[in-house]
Amino acid sequence: MDERGFNPKRLREARMVRELSIAELADKIGVSKQAISQFELGESVPKAENMMAIINALRFPKSFFYGDSEQNVGNTFFRANATATKKSREMQLNKSYLAGYIFDYLSKYIDFPKLNLPDAKEFSNCDWDAISIEKLAQLTREHWGLGDKPITNIVNLLERNGIMVFSIHMDSEKIDAFCQHRKGRPFIFLGDDKQSAVRRQLDGAHELGHRLMHEDVNNDLLSREEFKKIEEQANRFASAFLLPAEAFAKTVTSTSLLHFVELKKYWKVSIAAIIYRCKDLGLITESKYTSLFKQMSMKRMRVKEPLDDVIPVPEPVVLRKSIQMLLDKNVKNELQIIHESGVPQEYAEMLCNLDVGALNVKDPEATVKLAVNPFN
Repeated sequence: MDERGFNPKRLREARMVRELSIAELADKIGVSKQAISQFELGESVPKAENMMAIINALRFPKSFFYGDSEQNVGNTFFRANATATKKSREMQLNKSYLAGYIFDYLSKYIDFPKLNLPDAKEFSNCDWDAISIEKLAQLTREHWGLGDKPITNIVNLLERNGIMVFSIHMDSEKIDAFCQHRKGRPFIFLGDDKQSAVRRQLDGAHELGHRLMHEDVNNDLLSREEFKKIEEQANRFASAFLLPAEAFAKTVTSTSLLHFVELKKYWKVSIAAIIYRCKDLGLITESKYTSLFKQMSMKRMRVKEPLDDVIPVPEPVVLRKSIQMLLDKNVKNELQIIHESGVPQEYAEMLCNLDVGALNVKDPEATVKLAVNPFN
């Protein structure tokens, strides 16, 4: 690759992934801030020595900086605390671009499951009140043949139906998950910072709700009140999808906390979410609802509930199996996957849910072949 193919957008993406300011990167490679700005704006191209310094500072393969940046990314919805910073959200957004690059690379060799979502034409121009959200959740269950049984693994369910799911380090306590409307199929990113099966179940269903209800919503134009409203709608969908009204109500035979622990074991949904659902369906009074949460606080169950360390956390498997297939069938080796996708090893491993070190070079001859210019 020659210097004419340098992609300035990729430089900014790599810098943001590494959480470096322009000044910090400039200091690391020994150039001015103006020089970095010019590189990122496409006003100048890094010389060979600067390019190598950038590669070393950002720890990205050289091939990354010469790739295409067009990914047709639509709206991104963050399941985040209102105090999550713009910088934090932008860092996650740039990680999502890496997910797109690794997916596009693997798509050359792997036929991924086709996207299979319910036809929601009847909900066109819907205001998404409680009734319509309940109907959409039921329609989705019917379309996927789930009946009224518990969903034990939301991640596997989403992957089987063509939604790409990634488990990533959010590096922030204020962001739990986010989803993107992409051309062809949605991407859902679930945080692995707070390992909890029931949290992941709710996050996955919440992001599915955004995909089904808010594909045409431009969240950048929403007011704080409007954003809160669509978050509440996604929460209602997640609750209705995971806890179908009629079947769930039949299992609520007591309003004791002990009984709700048993319901959690059966439905694979948090005790807190079960209490919310009971209130929404009129199965408990407002005072009982308040009383139950007070009991949870007294028993220190608001942060960590019973069974949180017992129920297995659902993990994505589609991309991991794809990488393993390429390696097992000798279609590609570890070095080629990193070099050709352009995604740094630790991010390729994380995004594909591989063990740390899974893409370490295992063939010494492959290293020798590319040793002259391994990032070319």
